[in-house]
Amino acid sequence: MLKDILTNIGLVLGLMIGVPFLFIYLLSSINHGTKQRIANQFGIGGQIGFGFLGIIIHEASHLLVALVFGHHIDQFRLLRVPTADNNTLGYVHHTWNKRNLYQNMGNLFIGVAPIFGCCLSVLLLAKYFIPEVYQSLMTTAEQPLSQLIVVLPTFNWLSMGLFLIIAANICIGGFDLSPADFDNSKQGFWQGVICLTLLAVIISLTPLQAPFFSLLIRLTVIIVVISLFNLLISIVMNLIFRFI
Repeated sequence: MLKDILTNIGLVLGLMIGVPFLFIYLLSSINHGTKQRIANQFGIGGQIGFGFLGIIIHEASHLLVALVFGHHIDQFRLLRVPTADNNTLGYVHHTWNKRNLYQNMGNLFIGVAPIFGCCLSVLLLAKYFIPEVYQSLMTTAEQPLSQLIVVLPTFNWLSMGLFLIIAANICIGGFDLSPADFDNSKQGFWQGVICLTLLAVIISLTPLQAPFFSLLIRLTVIIVVISLFNLLISIVMNLIFRFI
């Protein structure tokens, strides 16, 4: 019994924190490099031109998740033109009750919310512009891990071109997490670990164990497929600006 509980704790923490944060790190690192090249070549204002949609989604994601976890929003701005004195492209200032476990744990998700917000935005964009590719991704995500096969469907090149232009704007402006974002997430890290550990222990002692982990693995596959899709777009954009 103890061995099963420890295994389940490892699975929950690995699938709900480890896997998402691996892609969070990769997506943030790649797009940070892309934004840096844009700033070097076109000035810091160039980041707005090439990534304004992503910036808006980035800040809106912080805002929405902060509200979900009951934080008080002091002030926010989804997009601003940087100046010599202040190069901030947007911000969300929020406060919370440090004695409230739920609000403290929320910091873990508020800090990294833009990654999920941008991934979802690109996915919905694909559903509208390149439905064949979207359907292929969803079909792939529903396959068992042992049978995971990605099949590239046919698509309209004009729609694909429009999709890539908009998706690039989202990737460039939205996926780059600032040091402040990571610091914010750290404030809720241990509360998140404790809550997930308790969840794993409780589930292990109930008949819900099998269906819970089946659902968790399925959701993890979906996250991996969507993240790889966004990672591919981010790498392509990084290479393009590397050679401009």
